[in-house]
Amino acid sequence: MKVEFENEEAWNLMSHIVSRLVDETPLSDSDRARVRRWKSDEMRATSQEMRVLTLKMNEDLQKGMERKAKSQLRKPDWV
Repeated sequence: MKVEFENEEAWNLMSHIVSRLVDETPLSDSDRARVRRWKSDEMRATSQEMRVLTLKMNEDLQKGMERKAKSQLRKPDWV
């Protein structure tokens, strides 16, 4: 099975994580503003940085799935 994030899906995931991080961590107001500005300026869904992040997320996801598939092949039937 092949699972792959599209740019918009990766942006939504990143956006949710950053929002939770900003809301739930004890940051100063200036640091919260800096993180939000970074997200809105540099990490737009169509930016080159977001394309690189999407590529990296897909590579990591694929490696994890391959590792999981290999470990299942090595398990004996009685386990």
